[in-house]
Amino acid sequence: MEKTPMNNNSPVQVSRSILETLISLAGELVLGRNQLIQGINNSDMAVIETSGQRIDLITSEIQDAIMRTRMQPVAGLFEKICQKFGGRVFFDKTGKDVLLDRTILEAIQNPLDALVGAFIEFEANAFQGGNEIGKSNDDNVLLKAFQDAGQVNIVISADCVLLSPTDIPEKISAAIEFVGGVIEVDSIGDNGGAVFIKLPLTLAIIPSQMISIGEEKFGIPQTSLSELLRIPAADTKNKIEKVGDADVIRLRGELLPLLNLSDLLDIERIYICPESGEQKPERRKNLADRRSKKYDADGRVIGIEKTENTLERAETDRRLNRDGVTNIAIVFAGNYKYGLVVDQFYDSEEIVVKPVGRHLKKHKAYVGATIMGDGTVSLILDILNLAQMAGLSTVSEAHRLSKKLKPDVRLEGAKESIVMFKNMKTEYFAASFKHVQRIERVKTADIERIEKQNVIQHRGKVLRLYGISEIVNVDALPEKEYREVIVFKVDEREFGLMVSPPVDILEVHLNVDGSNFKQPGIKGTMSIDGHTTLVMDILEIAESLGMVEMQL
Repeated sequence: MEKTPMNNNSPVQVSRSILETLISLAGELVLGRNQLIQGINNSDMAVIETSGQRIDLITSEIQDAIMRTRMQPVAGLFEKICQKFGGRVFFDKTGKDVLLDRTILEAIQNPLDALVGAFIEFEANAFQGGNEIGKSNDDNVLLKAFQDAGQVNIVISADCVLLSPTDIPEKISAAIEFVGGVIEVDSIGDNGGAVFIKLPLTLAIIPSQMISIGEEKFGIPQTSLSELLRIPAADTKNKIEKVGDADVIRLRGELLPLLNLSDLLDIERIYICPESGEQKPERRKNLADRRSKKYDADGRVIGIEKTENTLERAETDRRLNRDGVTNIAIVFAGNYKYGLVVDQFYDSEEIVVKPVGRHLKKHKAYVGATIMGDGTVSLILDILNLAQMAGLSTVSEAHRLSKKLKPDVRLEGAKESIVMFKNMKTEYFAASFKHVQRIERVKTADIERIEKQNVIQHRGKVLRLYGISEIVNVDALPEKEYREVIVFKVDEREFGLMVSPPVDILEVHLNVDGSNFKQPGIKGTMSIDGHTTLVMDILEIAESLGMVEMQL
């Protein structure tokens, strides 16, 4: 093993194979650079494109190799904690190979020590007090780690401990959240307790969803992002409501507060005019529609949301334009979950996190900054601090308020997440959400036709687009300036499905009737929100399009 010094002069072990890989990739990068220079000098676009793709691939491999030099197994930290507390703490060895960024490991060492100590102290007090939840002073604390969905999950549990969120000191939660983590307390069975901690793999490079307000772009860390919503103007009255003076959104039976990012950051909003594609100032002050329900603080309906000049609203108003949309990012951090209203969604990107400048350190809305590909600087939003700046209620308080309001009309026994959309006005479709990569709007003019195939350029790659009529026996979509596209991913390959809005994400008990309308790519029908809906089989569609190999 070779040792390379860190900036703080503390050594870190790096395997020889990683060093050799980096040396080899450096050589490949030099060759790619030379090829690019040659293409530029000769004005050879084919060579420039090929060399650009090669450099992009090599850069990704270098990034991966460098990040591996920062990663260390959590086993070392867990073993230190076990030694500190003696035989009262055990480490589940199945997670011994789980890796975390060294910076994160160092940051969570003291919080984990404190949490394990709280478990042991809680057990001891319960036993000494004769409480029924403390059945024996031999009960042990278990540490477990596993990786899931690009995050590291740490679980601290014991069979006879019942903790509540108030049992965790605020400084522990703050330390976990500082490194982009989320901490939750839950029970196990009837007489057990556990603390669940979700952590990003690294702090140096993080996947982020890029959004914008006005002319400014911002990043939302993917670890704090639940989903993206586009609410057409025609659906605003059913989705966004008023509780007191606050805007809220109903999402699968859950009531979430809405924050307008432009108000928090004092930036003028803009919107894209559907007719011209031009950017125009957003003059709407109310998110709720003039026909939305309004509730008082006790959950009683007190009328309809009234906006200025309701009766004199022009026919050209954006609320009456079915192409108008409200873009909402559903985000969470700590005990907060809410909708963040933004102007536009862009692609998700892996960004290099830089510390904010001295003049921005006092502004709590930002956790860092990054330099985009075009050289501009974008700030990374601090989801937790935004909630606190707005004075939001915690999730538990919002949930309690939800119970006071009339529940959404949804199918009982929610079991599976689906995405629901339309082809024509009366043709409803649904598909499993597990294959959905993203949902976006594209200009029809940007769609190219190559060998009778619709394609669009996306992040330097070609994304194939299909209309529903190319897959099942329905009419083709009418011509429009914009297309709503659902991007599905199967076996690491993506394809886009062009649909009609609105696009909604629901949780339903999937009970498909395969006796009606079953055909290749269609499992059958089911009733969703009062509409007869064709349920698509995305895996079968991907196979028929040649996206994956046929399964025997």
